[in-house]
Amino acid sequence: MKLRCYHLIFLLLIFQTGFAQKQVKITLDSLLLADSQYRTEDKNKLERYVKIYKSYGKLGEIDKAEIYVDRAIKLAEKLKLPSFIGRAYYSLGFYYQSHGHFIQAEDTYNKGIRKSLEIGDKQLYGDIYYNMGAMYASWSDFDKALSANLKAVAVYNELDNKLNAAGCYVNIADAYKSLEQYKTAITYLEQAVQVFKQFKGEEYGLALSYANMGANYFLADEKELGMSKTEKYQVALNFLDLSLGFANPLQDYSLFGTIYRTRAKILSVNGSSEQALDAFQKALASNKRLYNKRDYALDQLALADFYIEHAQYHEATPLLTEALSIGEENHLPALQRDANLALSKLAEKQQQFTKALEYFKAYIRFRDQIFNEEKEREITRKRLQLDFLVKENDYKSRQHVMSLALQKRTLEARERKQQLELKEKEMRIEKLALLQKQAILEKEKLQKESELERQRLNASLDRKYRDEKILKQETKARLNRNLAIFLGLLVLALSGAALLVYRAHRKTQQLNRLVLKQKTELEELGKVKDRILGVVSHDMRAPVNSLISFSKLLEHGNLSEERLRAYTLSLSQTLRHTSSMMENLLNWAYSQIQGFKPDLKMLEIGHLVQELVTAAEADASQKHLRISFSQDTEAKAFGDLNMVSLIVRNLLNNAVKFTPERGRIDVKIEHDFQLVRLCIADTGIGLGETQLQRFNSPKNIELGRSTAGTNSEKGIGLGLTLCKTFAAMMNAQLTASPNDEQGTIFILSMPSKAFAPKELKEFD
Repeated sequence: MKLRCYHLIFLLLIFQTGFAQKQVKITLDSLLLADSQYRTEDKNKLERYVKIYKSYGKLGEIDKAEIYVDRAIKLAEKLKLPSFIGRAYYSLGFYYQSHGHFIQAEDTYNKGIRKSLEIGDKQLYGDIYYNMGAMYASWSDFDKALSANLKAVAVYNELDNKLNAAGCYVNIADAYKSLEQYKTAITYLEQAVQVFKQFKGEEYGLALSYANMGANYFLADEKELGMSKTEKYQVALNFLDLSLGFANPLQDYSLFGTIYRTRAKILSVNGSSEQALDAFQKALASNKRLYNKRDYALDQLALADFYIEHAQYHEATPLLTEALSIGEENHLPALQRDANLALSKLAEKQQQFTKALEYFKAYIRFRDQIFNEEKEREITRKRLQLDFLVKENDYKSRQHVMSLALQKRTLEARERKQQLELKEKEMRIEKLALLQKQAILEKEKLQKESELERQRLNASLDRKYRDEKILKQETKARLNRNLAIFLGLLVLALSGAALLVYRAHRKTQQLNRLVLKQKTELEELGKVKDRILGVVSHDMRAPVNSLISFSKLLEHGNLSEERLRAYTLSLSQTLRHTSSMMENLLNWAYSQIQGFKPDLKMLEIGHLVQELVTAAEADASQKHLRISFSQDTEAKAFGDLNMVSLIVRNLLNNAVKFTPERGRIDVKIEHDFQLVRLCIADTGIGLGETQLQRFNSPKNIELGRSTAGTNSEKGIGLGLTLCKTFAAMMNAQLTASPNDEQGTIFILSMPSKAFAPKELKEFD
């Protein structure tokens, strides 16, 4: 039953981590898609690079993170944003450090330090040395660890960053723990806890500090601590419980591994076997999710020793085998030595003496291999203890000097503040006196303005009386003059009236003819409008119904992936047809607006057609059609860019639509001194003779009949009508003729850059 419970806890941890990584993967996919579609190299693209390499770092894919760090650095250099370069080096160094690539991490951190000094970013400088201090401590280079932490603390004190300085205290305590000076390590951890408690949201710092305090109390000598062994173990467990209370909401597996490993060792020493086994299992489940497998292998060895002590040999065997495999894969001779020794003891317990001898020989081989290294490290450790104490004393003296200097600066700042307050009060008094004088001046100014305004009103009344008198005299003279003029004009009006009646009669006849002509044209346009509305009401209903049906199928949720892909493809084709139909309808309606004029100018017709042909190749490839394009050099035409684009796009779409599979579409541009001619020839089903005559008729505005394509593609019959209308508005000509092989040739003739005639002429 207990084994089943441990298995459930392990699966829960895996599920939570897998879910978080899945969320990061989804975010990463969206970032990669947005980056592939965003071509501009600006700050937005640089910030997207940062998000991408951070996502790869969370997923543990360092090789891909390296690629986007390199891209971010190059783009930041191009945009002259050096702060992004320093942060990129910091992040890449952290990824290397997290996966145990310490040499690469050190090299990358050094590049970040040089960049931070170059741009004067003290915060980045301190953050890099903060991480390097922890890294050097992890490979037992305590001299470098102390130096890095001291540099980081100096910067953080200068920036008044107490939190990061507390993090350095934790790193220094870790170095003291490795030097077996546990009481000193506890002192630094207590200082770090006092800082973390002053700020909100520092649960991780408190959890880590309490976990390390529990480990140091467990390892420290009870005489040095001044308490019994039982009291020492109880204090250690209390700190581990505090750490676990802060770590649970964070779901940090490295913290869980540290807490449960120390807890298991304490419980095992106290004889609480069941609780110790529970803690060992939790530590193992937590560390298995980390990239650094060394701690996971050490937990396996510890748990295997526990099983061997309790004669549960079948539980110990797979743990020791996997630990040995991790040691071989990661080239950890000390781990291989300990695993072989444990396997030898296990085989001996199981009376498998041949295997026990083989494992013991392997243990002897690895022991001899690392003996000299351990002896050298022991000598170095002794020397470093002395150096460490010297540097620590030096650090404390400098810290004291800095504290005195800070107190001096505080007093000077307080004195300057008092001086500024006195000056501010003096300025306030002077300002009040100035305001009082200003108020007196304003009052005198208002009195003078009132007197001037009264005088101005009196003068205005006198002037108005004189003007009225003069106006009456002028009015009387004007009436006499107007009467004489009126009598003369009356004679002229009677003479002109007869002439106007005659002309009005002739104009009425002309207007009647014009109204009859416009009535005929409006009737034809009404028929076109009714036809369009009928087509729209039918074709718009189909995609909407398709969307409704598809949404209902999605609500039921019982679609297979194959059927979902098929419905999605069908719906996409229907929506593309509807989009094309609406674009043509809107362009036709825009062309019918009274006063609409095309924007005529010289066009690079070759580049425009090339882009449209390239766009049409995607649809053509679905029917295995071959599209060719050729042109005379430097062909320029006089026309509207949007109208020419719409005409060519509709002609290419019709060619693709009505050409059967494996057909051919030829696009060619020719020009001479006067005209540019664009020819689009296909090998499709072609237009009949009656259709060609109706299309080539200059007065025809009738809407064409919709015809399904060779693959049942839909249409509304408006495309060619719209093309011909736009060609006429640009003073161009669009004609159609049968292809010699099969299909139809459409020819768009436009004025060239050297000649823009009002009427186009055909040329050979």
